[in-house]
Amino acid sequence: MKITTSENELIELLPEGSGNFYADGAYDSKKVLNTVVEKGYRPIVKKTKNPPGGFGSKRRDRVFSEEEYGHRNPHEGFWGAFTTWFGSRIPCFLKKTTVTRILLGVMCYGLKILLRVKYCLNNRG
Repeated sequence: MKITTSENELIELLPEGSGNFYADGAYDSKKVLNTVVEKGYRPIVKKTKNPPGGFGSKRRDRVFSEEEYGHRNPHEGFWGAFTTWFGSRIPCFLKKTTVTRILLGVMCYGLKILLRVKYCLNNRG
């Protein structure tokens, strides 16, 4: 699977961290999975028909579950609606565009989590 330049640059810019890294099958490559694991994340990446191999792929196979993978759907739904609203797909050939899109997604996902926490706290019996 060929990864575009912006995806390669984006993966290299991924900061050290922890938690889950959600992505579809386009990110199922040896370079991406190995980089994600090296930087401390759990790769929740959809497996393709031809798995790439490598330690990142083995780690993905151990931690992947369809239920966990389903957590990326709200983020994908947001971007589908966002791009449709503007009449066409938003090209992400530039690093700035790609990084901005990812940061907006992270902010929206964080806001969703905060709203859920607030709802749970307000509705405690």
